[in-house]
Amino acid sequence: MFNQTDEINNLLTLMRLQNSYISEINKLIYAVISDMTLANNHEFCKFVNHFLEFSHYHYNSEGYSQAAQLVQTYHYVLLERLFDSQVLAAAEQMELAIGHLEMAARDTRIRLNPQILLLNQGILLMEETQLKIIETLEALLQSSNPAPQFQN
Repeated sequence: MFNQTDEINNLLTLMRLQNSYISEINKLIYAVISDMTLANNHEFCKFVNHFLEFSHYHYNSEGYSQAAQLVQTYHYVLLERLFDSQVLAAAEQMELAIGHLEMAARDTRIRLNPQILLLNQGILLMEETQLKIIETLEALLQSSNPAPQFQN
């Protein structure tokens, strides 16, 4: 049980770090959206939409994790539901957002915007943190996987 508590605490730490990254990326998005080149770029708008979806899933997954910690509920089903419904959905939206940001950055006017460079760096940090969240949650799932029940 002690090891699982540490793993849950590590997961929450990673999710809080991700919250900080999300907050900083949101500030950058708000700063650059007034640039009409970006505001009128279809791919950048899609990036923003997918990033907002990623944020939504991330915040929901953090809520699940905090609930698990508060009630000391380390059940496999709860962790599996968190992984399937929130963490993987967040990762999928992040990947879509990254793809659209990369496509938007193909436009030279957008690529040269210093805020876009910061967005790219921030997104890479977030992607790395999301991978660590997934790895930590996978380890938790593996360590709490119930032994199969065999019937006679």
